[in-house]
Amino acid sequence: MKRPLFLFKEKYTLLLLSLVVTFFAAPFLEGSIGSVILPFLLLTTILSVTKSFERRRALAVAYTAIAATAYILLLSANLNWISGSTIRYGVIAQGVFALYLGGAAYWVGKDIFATSHVTADTIRGGISVYLLIGFVWALFYGMVATLNPEAFSQLMFSGQGAGSYQKTFHFSFTTLTTLGYGDIVPLSDIALVLTNLEAIIGQMYSTVFIAILVGGYLSRREET
Repeated sequence: MKRPLFLFKEKYTLLLLSLVVTFFAAPFLEGSIGSVILPFLLLTTILSVTKSFERRRALAVAYTAIAATAYILLLSANLNWISGSTIRYGVIAQGVFALYLGGAAYWVGKDIFATSHVTADTIRGGISVYLLIGFVWALFYGMVATLNPEAFSQLMFSGQGAGSYQKTFHFSFTTLTTLGYGDIVPLSDIALVLTNLEAIIGQMYSTVFIAILVGGYLSRREET
């Protein structure tokens, strides 16, 4: 018999809590303290994902080890522990974090889209996926801005402290929601493609997720 993908009934609570704490705490993290705490919050989010899914122990250990390595690289880049290759290590760490969070968005999304019974945990999972998309694209923008400071109309990523991520988070979520304040404009070709792709995904995901909620609600009404 095929074993369930997830271990816990309330499998998305910890993930959503980690994402919300990271989202609201980031603006208050400045300087060297923020350089330590923000990567740690990202690491906590990743570890909460590994605890939510059923995996072999060896694979879970490998995931945790790679996540810890990315955390150390990002922390080292933020605190300038590594001389000469700060940009390289920072980009690698952001890429690993983006890969992990993107994988989490995929697996959680796959699970909730396949469900036939909508629960409160399904809603928490749907919100988590939406936030994960915003975080992943914020990391993408950070990578692009690190490699090319002129990719956007404003300096997006200074590479020092949690405050360096604020504009990438701001730009990512205004793009995801298609709010578009216009204070930051993508200039390079890669930045333009990323912003267009995020806006499309944000709109498509919202539409599909609402359809799932409505379908689940109507299904439960028919059963009763």
